[in-house]
Amino acid sequence: MTNINLCEKISEQMVLDAQQAYPHECCGILIGKIDGSITVSDIRKATNLVTGTQNRCHFEMDPMFLYQVEREIERSGLEIVGFYHSHPDCKAFPSEQDLHYMIPGLVYAILSVTKDGVADIQYFQK
Repeated sequence: MTNINLCEKISEQMVLDAQQAYPHECCGILIGKIDGSITVSDIRKATNLVTGTQNRCHFEMDPMFLYQVEREIERSGLEIVGFYHSHPDCKAFPSEQDLHYMIPGLVYAILSVTKDGVADIQYFQK
């Protein structure tokens, strides 16, 4: 896997998002630069469009939100470098669905979260 650089503030923001969304999945966008390694300099918290009991094990982002973030950051020289989401009461490991939708070259942060907080964060690439 490519080297991933992010500051503690970014990790803290993802952890807070996962804790606030629990027992549902949170999701968001990782923003930064891909230049040999991946540097994450910011995130954008997204709304999980999946409702009902399914949002405990699935997430979906609004494509228009993704487009708006791309437009917002394009002038800054930054880019979307990946995505994050939580796995409530599950391990921080990609599901079959996660693996199916992963875009090669981007990084995917998965946070394992329980009622007691975030237990683990793992990073994956396809």
